[in-house]
Amino acid sequence: MLNQDSLGWHAPARSDAALLWPAALLALVAAVVPVWMFEIPALGDYVNHVTRMYALTYLDQDVPLQQYYTIRWAIVPNLVMDFLVPPLALLVGLHTACKLFVTASYLLLVSGTMALYRAVWGRLGLGALAGTLFLYTMSTYMGLFNYLFGLGLALWGIALWIGLADRNAWVRGLVSLVFVLVLFASHLFALGLYGMTLLCSEAWRLMGSGDWRQPRRALPDLLAFALPFLVVPPLLLLSPSSGYADAVMWVGTAKLMGFDFLFGAYADAVGYVTGAAIGIGVLWGLWSGALRVHPVGVLTIALGLVVYAAMPLVLFGSWFADSRLPIAIMFVALGFARWELASGAMRAAFVSVVLALSLLRSADAGVALAKVDPLLEEVRQSMTLIEPGSAVLSTYADESLRKSLFRPAQFTDDRALAFGLHHTPVLALMDRSSMVPIAFTHPGKQILLLKPPYVDLDGSFTYMPRISYVADAVRNPTARDNHYWTNWPKRYGYVYVLFTEPRQANPVPEHLTLLREGRHFQLYKVK
Repeated sequence: MLNQDSLGWHAPARSDAALLWPAALLALVAAVVPVWMFEIPALGDYVNHVTRMYALTYLDQDVPLQQYYTIRWAIVPNLVMDFLVPPLALLVGLHTACKLFVTASYLLLVSGTMALYRAVWGRLGLGALAGTLFLYTMSTYMGLFNYLFGLGLALWGIALWIGLADRNAWVRGLVSLVFVLVLFASHLFALGLYGMTLLCSEAWRLMGSGDWRQPRRALPDLLAFALPFLVVPPLLLLSPSSGYADAVMWVGTAKLMGFDFLFGAYADAVGYVTGAAIGIGVLWGLWSGALRVHPVGVLTIALGLVVYAAMPLVLFGSWFADSRLPIAIMFVALGFARWELASGAMRAAFVSVVLALSLLRSADAGVALAKVDPLLEEVRQSMTLIEPGSAVLSTYADESLRKSLFRPAQFTDDRALAFGLHHTPVLALMDRSSMVPIAFTHPGKQILLLKPPYVDLDGSFTYMPRISYVADAVRNPTARDNHYWTNWPKRYGYVYVLFTEPRQANPVPEHLTLLREGRHFQLYKVK
């Protein structure tokens, strides 16, 4: 437990467990219900992850798919799903294993927040329940589950580091080394959060204890903190990911999306309500003195904001690298924030408000996924017209693209549809043993790779072209760089156009024949 003497810490007269545990369990169950309602919940990248898990699990049994893909293990970060899901899929089935991974991510986030809170304050309090408010955020809608899983592990690692503060420095160092290695395999951004929080914790402890005046006394703890992180640079140098370190792009206006990544919901009204309620609650808590933040939490928030301002939008080829940081800072801040609510009525009101907002966000997600699921099934039904073992190009209608300084660039104004439909053509990899360029096969980020004859068809970080670019590739080849869709009439058998309007005109009639039109897509066969 961190020192509370300077904070005026007063333990509550009675335990809050009777309120905390039932509310946390109810919020957690409500959050996982939308995931288990559907065979493939349309949560952005999750659709792509499912197909990759299929290939990693069953590639040796899928002969048509073997002509396109191979598996090559390497020191690649961000692969926790690749380690855990395929062995589990052989036991319980592919879709069950993927949903268990998502459920574990939620559980790690909630329990990690509680563990950190207890390590900081010495006992659990109602403030830890606020972690359930952030199970459905933009990171979830986009399907960034390796990141969320790693974030939950990072919270547990920070909690253990603080909880072992009085133990031998070598014990702390060895435990930290384990978490550094696990977090490297889980997600680099989660590892960065872990290191940043430990740095703030040790800086505060060093200044508070006065050990900074006695370097010899402080040296063991400094070594325990620093040495485990020395394994990261050589691991990165040995990783194919290092070859894409220059895939970086900083966009100042993208910082405005941070609020949307933290509070945004499928329904704008839900995002506004929860954001306003949280903002008002925090302001009241600080004004009244009911909310207190540990100095380490203040340091972490301050450093996190500086890192957020400096962090690029694209890092190692991963988009929205900076926009993911606010949710990580929020979870850590919740562990360092304590609510002192004097009366039972106030504690009950706090739990009621947090629980109501958590249930609202989970219900919002359930409604959105229920709306998109029939559309996803329409796309899967159209795949029965695709010859097994074909190459399938995925594109989108030009008119659908939306850009905003405050919201992630997306297709259409309907967020559920935009995130839910984006990756659906990749299901042809699983359903029809097809090659789809936007499948997750980048050599710097994945172990599932395209074989040498097809490496030039990799989707380059899953970039999907608009249909006008595809048309220009045959009508005006010098107009722009055409990447993996160059000479597409000879290399692909089918083309999906997503986010279309009903009866939208054939974009390239000289090369395409319409096979199936759905509510928001068209499937064409290449002549």
